[in-house]
Amino acid sequence: MKKYYLVIITAFICLLSALSSVNANENTHQNYTILTDSINKSERDKRQYQVIRLDNNMKVLLISDPKAAKSLASLAIPIGSLYDPKSQQGLAHYAEHMVLMGSKKYPEPSAFSEYLSLHSGSYNASTANHRTAFYFEVENSALASALDRLADAIAEPLLDEKYADKERNAVDAELTIARSSDGFRIGQVDSETINQNHPASMFSGGNLATLSDKEGSKLHDELVKFHHTYYSAGNMVGVIYSNQPLSVLANLAAETFGRIDDNHRETKSITEPAITADNVGKMIYMQPAQPKKVLYLQFPIENNVAQFADKSDEYISYLISNRSANTLFDKLQKQGLIESVSANSDPLRYGTSGVFSIYVSLTDQGLAEKDKVIASIFSYLQLLEQKGIDSKYYNELKAVLALEFKYPDITRDMSYVEWLADQMLLYPTEHVLDADYIAEDFNQQSIKDRLKSLTIDNARIWVIADNQVTDKRAYFVDAPYRIDSITAKQSQDLMEQAAKLSFELPLLNPYIANDFTIEDTKASNGQSNNIFNPHGNYFHFNSEYFADEPKAVIALSLRNNFALNNAKNQVMFNLLDYLANRELAILNFQASVAGMSISTQADSGLMVIASGFNQHLPNIVNQVLNTYSGFDISDEGLVLAKSWYLEKLDAAERVKSFTLAMQPVNVLSAVPYFDREVKREVVAAITVDDLAQYRKKLRVDSVPYMLSIGNLSSPLSYGLYNEVKKTLNSDITYQPTTEITISNKSNAIISQNTASTDNALLMGFVPKSYDKVTSRVASYLLYQIISPWFYDQLRSNEQLGYAIFSLPISIGNSNGIGFLIQSNQYDPAYINQRYQAFYPLALNRLNGLTDEEFEQYKQSALDQLLAPPQTLDEEFANYLVDYRQSLFNFASKKQKIDRLKIMTKVELVDFYRVAVIEPNGLTIASQVIGSQPDKTMSGVQGLTEYKGAADLQRKLLAN
Repeated sequence: MKKYYLVIITAFICLLSALSSVNANENTHQNYTILTDSINKSERDKRQYQVIRLDNNMKVLLISDPKAAKSLASLAIPIGSLYDPKSQQGLAHYAEHMVLMGSKKYPEPSAFSEYLSLHSGSYNASTANHRTAFYFEVENSALASALDRLADAIAEPLLDEKYADKERNAVDAELTIARSSDGFRIGQVDSETINQNHPASMFSGGNLATLSDKEGSKLHDELVKFHHTYYSAGNMVGVIYSNQPLSVLANLAAETFGRIDDNHRETKSITEPAITADNVGKMIYMQPAQPKKVLYLQFPIENNVAQFADKSDEYISYLISNRSANTLFDKLQKQGLIESVSANSDPLRYGTSGVFSIYVSLTDQGLAEKDKVIASIFSYLQLLEQKGIDSKYYNELKAVLALEFKYPDITRDMSYVEWLADQMLLYPTEHVLDADYIAEDFNQQSIKDRLKSLTIDNARIWVIADNQVTDKRAYFVDAPYRIDSITAKQSQDLMEQAAKLSFELPLLNPYIANDFTIEDTKASNGQSNNIFNPHGNYFHFNSEYFADEPKAVIALSLRNNFALNNAKNQVMFNLLDYLANRELAILNFQASVAGMSISTQADSGLMVIASGFNQHLPNIVNQVLNTYSGFDISDEGLVLAKSWYLEKLDAAERVKSFTLAMQPVNVLSAVPYFDREVKREVVAAITVDDLAQYRKKLRVDSVPYMLSIGNLSSPLSYGLYNEVKKTLNSDITYQPTTEITISNKSNAIISQNTASTDNALLMGFVPKSYDKVTSRVASYLLYQIISPWFYDQLRSNEQLGYAIFSLPISIGNSNGIGFLIQSNQYDPAYINQRYQAFYPLALNRLNGLTDEEFEQYKQSALDQLLAPPQTLDEEFANYLVDYRQSLFNFASKKQKIDRLKIMTKVELVDFYRVAVIEPNGLTIASQVIGSQPDKTMSGVQGLTEYKGAADLQRKLLAN
């Protein structure tokens, strides 16, 4: 009987195979087979999608979009750091670097980057624990050659040993920079406190020690083996997005990605659990790199990606993060204990398993009363388990996700195709686009089971703050930490405290749009005048690109000449904005969930920006202004605000060294600027009455300016403007602040020290006597051309560091070019020597450009300026640049395009010579000296020393 059934089953399988073959043959083309055109997409999405399987077994998603401004492509393999051999930890990351260092067909390491730079493009790559991905963008006409270069790098990389030390140093420098990232530090402490038999316990990034020849393990041999084993087409997925037809894209995929070999090897499964019973019920104390006070709760979960349509974990996260009245967030915030609460699940954290996490940002008081906060979290989780599993919340979540999918704000750039490649690795083909947005099964049991698992005994509770008592230091990142078991007594005390607390379930969101009417905008463009008016201006523009979307953006500014005119007022603006946003927390959350965003910021006074679905936008702007005017400023609130502000100032000094080096140059345009030391001095003296008087003046003695765009009727938009105008003092006038113009030859150096080991040097050159538009265009074009040369010479060839940039510099009305390196090996003096050697090389290469090459670079820059916006917010941003500067003809972009069209190579070379080679303008060095006690650090010499950016700004304004 057993044989009989086997015969029947075999025959059935053969029949299915035959039917499949017939079906496949109908969709089989030379070198590829069409798997499906049936990909779930938004009803508003007019793009064409297709998934094909190449003859080498690689699956490729093709997207044809006639409106694509650029072409994009990505390639990913389901292999990441979890597959590193123990003898070469970081090998997956190192391999990601090495495969791009020249290939059989394109042997020069810079071939790919230079080609992309010449054609409005760029590339990147990333290694996660479970996958490695490569992705690029390029102008549409250059897609085929760009694909050919990427495919050749993956299929036949040289993996030349002569680049081994360079890329080992690059990996080491990259990871050294990451030491200042608390996410990276948490990851390393996590790896040291989970099951040490799981591959996630290894040092995933790699450094000079882990990536080295060892007994029985030669790095280069391991690299070749890793590439041969895992860089197999059968494992890979690809994505190609362009304006070309699907048939053309399919052939391109076959001709390029199709050359990658399939070795038919299956990847080894991970069977070891990442978190065992020995790893939970723990308290982990860690000192951060950046100033912060955080509670971070982790709970182990299974890899439940296959249940993506349930959205059970997302449902729980939605309720935990909710900010309506008397929820977890609302009560703890009003008690002055927390700044924020959020929750999320990462089922792939350890490959075959993951974590559900709750992240709480604490105040000083919250850190002191952390047990109360922990007890509150578990009290709220119990409430959710007992009463919070309700279809009304699930239906709300479902509606929110559906709206987000129907009206997406997607910028289709490299990150988009990186995301799509990840989706291809994780989800069924038809759900590549909608997996994150569908909620089809309200699985009450699944939700209940997850909530039952979120207990103290199953938790890893992190306390991340300065001055924590520690007894260990994490490998390489040097993060101090301690791990303790949660005792039975601690657990009992926390749960007894939790039982005494009470919270309420969230209210349903009142701002979810249900009116998607498109206004008749034929005559709705409106503006008061395109000439600046010291009593106020109003502008409304129809969207040129998104007229069929029920969305809009509103920017309303209350401008005046006092709000930011001295250090005390600047500090008070920040304190007031912080307190107001605490009051706006519920509105902010409800708006964001409902597809809108609200922000408040400085614009010679207060600016409110609201964007998203238009139904409630004007009302929301009014609510923001009313909240600013009406909330009670208390002594307790002011203490919170001052603590937050001082921490913000501290955080600005504990950033990566290259970011620290950029700060002085970035703030020179903010007139007047005051250094952090001055702001610290004025904080203590500010009183509740000071802040109340400042608020009253800010809300009354200001001039209204407003810009709106999109699906708003002019009467509705203008009505909001007039309504606000009536609340203001009509006798007040406003004049824009004077901008810096570089009109004399000068030099400057600003020096800073950092606790990090890394040095950094930014050298900036801003020539004098150029008009604003010409200097802006020249600096941008020069940056586009020089960047890959600078990177190739000082990063690839000389290995001075990992963070290496050429960048355009803007100081008020003047613009120039900058060079920046962060290095853990070399001091600013040596880095500057290498800059000085590079400058004439760049001049020679600029002079050596053929007319054809120069026109190609120019066209590449033009294409980027002419590219249509991909979202309404992006379209709005084009107006906002001029709006902020009170340039109400909104012509700066057109002026740049027109000027770029007529720029010559002679002009550009002359700009570079006057700026850099024979400096006739501002030369500025911003150097950061790292902390390396065993080394003597030398800085740049021969420039005029300034105490800080404020000191230099005063000098420039006086010229």
